[in-house]
Amino acid sequence: MFNKFLKRFTAHFSISTICVICITLFTGVTPHLNELIFLSILPIPPVIKMMLGKLNRFLQLHWMVILLGIIFEILFTIGVVRLTYFLTKQASVESNKITSSAIQTSTVSTFSGISTKSHTSPTPRLLSTSSTLASGNRTCTDGFTHINNKCWKLVTGPKSRADADKTCYDLGGSTLFSIRNDQENQALMEFVKDQKVENLWAGLICDRHGPAWCTWDLQSGTTAVYNNFADGWPSNEDKICNYFMTNGTQAGKWASASCTETMSFVCELPATIYDNTCEYNYDNYCYTPYFELKLSSEAQTFCASSGSNLVSIHSANENRFVYNIIPPGTETSIGGVAYSDDSLLWYDGTPPLFTNMIQLENGNCLFLYNDYVHWFGNNCLTTKCHFVCKRRISEK
Repeated sequence: MFNKFLKRFTAHFSISTICVICITLFTGVTPHLNELIFLSILPIPPVIKMMLGKLNRFLQLHWMVILLGIIFEILFTIGVVRLTYFLTKQASVESNKITSSAIQTSTVSTFSGISTKSHTSPTPRLLSTSSTLASGNRTCTDGFTHINNKCWKLVTGPKSRADADKTCYDLGGSTLFSIRNDQENQALMEFVKDQKVENLWAGLICDRHGPAWCTWDLQSGTTAVYNNFADGWPSNEDKICNYFMTNGTQAGKWASASCTETMSFVCELPATIYDNTCEYNYDNYCYTPYFELKLSSEAQTFCASSGSNLVSIHSANENRFVYNIIPPGTETSIGGVAYSDDSLLWYDGTPPLFTNMIQLENGNCLFLYNDYVHWFGNNCLTTKCHFVCKRRISEK
């Protein structure tokens, strides 16, 4: 009985193999051993036997082509899977790069590590506890009073115009007051009304050609838009300095006087955002001078490590403030590189709204001396200077 089964199984083995291949190809399921045995002993109808015989001969003649096709299909499937994996992983990497770049941009600094080197700084100038906080935590430093988004300080001791300006400079780099509209004019009247002062030096200079030719100190604007000169002023006389009258029928009006006359005066600073960690706080920025010697690029790296940049300067008043926080005779790097008088770039990427360059013969990296008010060029690769870092103060 077993021999008969074995002979029949052997005779039909190739046909069973073909059946297995067909079942596997069309259903994706490989038959079990019991099913193979069943197929081997199952009677095969003549028509089916003939068709399977032809299929068997076809496979015998073309098995190489079929095998290569199967191998190609397998390799193609593997390639598609690997390509899909690679593209998915690459997209994830690019997403992480973009996220990392956005974080670096928003935090200003692109350098790691915070320097712990100590430095010597000028006498600290802390925020006055009597300063008035306005909306958005805006405040005043150096004991100034917050008035209409400005900071004013009255000095009653009479001084010449030049001495008054020097006194303001020593008070945090401030300037003599400016007035841009009637609201500010009235606010100044209110500010000094009970102080028993008659006239106040103003930060206004005229060149004897009428109000249109008068400018507030340090390129901070003209009187072309607003002025409140008394009748007959400014005159054509040699009186370029101007003052604010506080008493009598002319109270609130402006007039001109010899710059050597002595008067009281009001110093002015811009209001700024309160930050109790900042020693030198000016117009929403914190400035920190360092007195170790570094190349300009090294100073920028040092500043960036703590979220700052080498200082950029965007107005004559800011220039005055920066000069005020460095010791006399100090050569200090600022964050500017210039290749000509009209080509200036700042490390922090801000636009060059103000320039104060006078000499670039020695190099392209900018620095300043405390004894002057202009910027000089120096060699970027060899000149090491003190420096000032600047960071924006965020409102809390």
